[in-house]
Amino acid sequence: MSTSIKTLSALAACILSANALAAQGKCEIDETIQIADMSWASASTIAHVESKILEHGFGCKTEFVPGETVTTATTMVKKGRPHIAPELWSSNAKKLLAEGEQKGTVSVAGQVFADGGVDAWWVPEYVVEQYPDIKSVQDMARHAELFKASGSDKGRFYNSIPGWSSEARSSNLMKAYGLDEQYDVYSAGSGAALDAAIVSNYKRKKPIFFFYWAPSAVLGKYDMVKLEMDAYDPANDSCNAEPNCQAPAKSGFPVVEVNTVVASKIKNDAPSIYQFLSSVQFENDTVNKLLAWGEDNSADPEQTAEYFLKNHQDIWTAWVPKDVADNVLAKLK
Repeated sequence: MSTSIKTLSALAACILSANALAAQGKCEIDETIQIADMSWASASTIAHVESKILEHGFGCKTEFVPGETVTTATTMVKKGRPHIAPELWSSNAKKLLAEGEQKGTVSVAGQVFADGGVDAWWVPEYVVEQYPDIKSVQDMARHAELFKASGSDKGRFYNSIPGWSSEARSSNLMKAYGLDEQYDVYSAGSGAALDAAIVSNYKRKKPIFFFYWAPSAVLGKYDMVKLEMDAYDPANDSCNAEPNCQAPAKSGFPVVEVNTVVASKIKNDAPSIYQFLSSVQFENDTVNKLLAWGEDNSADPEQTAEYFLKNHQDIWTAWVPKDVADNVLAKLK
């Protein structure tokens, strides 16, 4: 038998063995699989979805490890733990991921959001219905009076979360588009405070101009209009992304790659699990609506994950072999 045939035979045997383990509900990895549980709702919900599929479908034991984008990427690259980061906004950890892939300690298994992560500026739909000439960010210059805050002669623009890269981008883009002359750039101080401002104004049908991202519960629950911007320009963005940019330039926001990232042990030792994680992908609108359901029903991420598994079987059963799906479905009854 030639070397190439032996190699193919060994690979086939490995795949058959992995499939057999999955069919028996026995985990390919003989240790607890650590999953990063990020602080925002979509990432935590997806972590719980993957945990339940791994436990009920693949017979694995899982545990959650609190984390954020950079800290999780760092420990995965340096220590190989946690094993899985279900929703890593990769543009915020490019150098780390490049280092990890070069060393062979981490791999990008797949793109978890079909449309990528979307950053943009928004106004409520009812504002555009009343002022149909509002289509782009340039149009906002004519309507600053609508968005005036108490005690200021300028309109108010609600910026991104402090410390996020989109905070610097938004501040610089306000200058690039000349809107800093008509608007104060305001920080709500936290994600919760920004959400509260948006919801409060929306429920009272008041105008509000703000930065936000998708997928998110806010955009799943409330009708918002994304304002048009110039096309994304990587050359301009390199300065716009810096807090001390001296020459901000007109550009759009980049579409962010949001990936499932795994430690090398998953890719090397658990082919069936790696195949599953590579297949996990959500339409952004699906996540928006899922998170909105979670908020409307005061559901935590685990409860939201259970709702997804029970009510969106057409989506997740396509990620796994039928026997694995059947194992999960049996636990959901």
